[in-house]
Amino acid sequence: MRIASAFTALCGLQGTFAAASTAWPWQTYKSSPHEPPSLKISKSGPTSPGYLFFDQSWDAHQYSVFIMSDSNELVWQGPYGDLKGFRVQELDGKPVLTYFNGLGVPEPFGWGYGIVQVLDQNYKSIYNVSVINDNYKALGSINSTSFVSWIDMHENTITSDGTMLVTGYNVTKCDLSSVGGPENGWIADSLFYEIDVKTNDILFRWSAKDHLDQIPLEDVQPFYPVEDWGHNSSTPYGYFHINSVEKFNDGSFLISSRYYCSLFKISKDGSVDWTLQGQTGGDFDLKGVQWAYQHDARIHKEHEDGFVLSIFDNANSDVVNGTHHTEGMFMNVNLAKNEVSSLRALHDPSDEIYALSQGNTQLLPGGHAMMGYGSNPKIKEYNANGTCVMTAQFGEDGVIASYRAYRSPWVGIPTTAPDVFSCVDKSQNKTNVFMSWNGATEHKQWKIFGGTNHTDLSPVSVARSTGFETSVSVQAGLKYVRVEAHGRGIEKGVSKVAAVKHAC
Repeated sequence: MRIASAFTALCGLQGTFAAASTAWPWQTYKSSPHEPPSLKISKSGPTSPGYLFFDQSWDAHQYSVFIMSDSNELVWQGPYGDLKGFRVQELDGKPVLTYFNGLGVPEPFGWGYGIVQVLDQNYKSIYNVSVINDNYKALGSINSTSFVSWIDMHENTITSDGTMLVTGYNVTKCDLSSVGGPENGWIADSLFYEIDVKTNDILFRWSAKDHLDQIPLEDVQPFYPVEDWGHNSSTPYGYFHINSVEKFNDGSFLISSRYYCSLFKISKDGSVDWTLQGQTGGDFDLKGVQWAYQHDARIHKEHEDGFVLSIFDNANSDVVNGTHHTEGMFMNVNLAKNEVSSLRALHDPSDEIYALSQGNTQLLPGGHAMMGYGSNPKIKEYNANGTCVMTAQFGEDGVIASYRAYRSPWVGIPTTAPDVFSCVDKSQNKTNVFMSWNGATEHKQWKIFGGTNHTDLSPVSVARSTGFETSVSVQAGLKYVRVEAHGRGIEKGVSKVAAVKHAC
């Protein structure tokens, strides 16, 4: 089932997009309609292997997902749509691409409704993970009658069990009188699920509202006061704001709440085992660490007495902003002593960033780390010493955003045909040929065929692949061309026959 573009049309998503900014440059090609941003890249040291994976939204020229190289070359651009959380994961021992595809509800709400798509190395959608029947109600200002799934944008982690962890937001009634809100109030309840990727069976479901006895509304007031929220379904009180889910080896879960500035361990029966609060510590003593309004809490190196934790410490939100810079934090969580201590904190002192929302911290091989800065359109890589060795910017601050950004190795083998465009260069008495193959990573050489009859084409040139689009000048007098992409260990890609345009 092809849902890559269907969901956006089904939900009327285009109507929610902001006007595209024209201030930041984008790339164009003769042979392809894709228009990725032009990355402003600076490097000061070696980086980890792999491509950059990121989405683009807010006032972006094109809402989509992108694979790009450190040399500002496009590798693959996905379909047009509100797509988020784009990355490489593993399913059944094979690399796959995953991303949220749906309707993003902008701040001050900041959640979404949609599916998670799983693509194979051929860029074919092989699974569409969804939550269909769970008595959801959307934000009151949104017509949800055509929704095909209720999964939120914040999470799409595939576990080693072949399941996926996802989040959801349900607008529902709740008594808010204990914190000064209306008795017949409305909240945006945060939920998470563990779902079988292949069957969409829900294996585990958790709701924050069901655990107000362990996570009371009073605890969130210092960081996200109720104020005028909660009087109707169009302005629900989004007090919890779940934004990541991880699974411990014992089958319990680690979840992140943006507005509680807290992480919670959720047991297999749904109860809250402990709270790790970024300002007070909660059930832990904080040894020289603090954070607030965090995203992307990840578990590393579980051991008998605890684990290593990484977070993207926004330290900013729509409530508090501009006070503390954003950091990527790695911490040791000692469960035996109930202590949390710092291992390293990552930030670039030459380019302090105050990320209002979104963002992630990815651990890379060799102790490197990648950070996507969410509301700030930058990607940075840090080495094992904590020094920033690369910055890639793809938009103006406060204008363009990317929910998360990653670096990963990737082998793309598209089954679509390469694209070709050709035109006559009268000034040089030559025929110019432009060729590209969206998503291909393994082709090294192009073979160009031409002639005056579209059914009888002969070899006219061979060219080394040079980036996303390769161009070459060949003999004059051709009426038709065709190109073939070749590389070791792959099937050749053969384009359609294209008529040569009269002028370039």
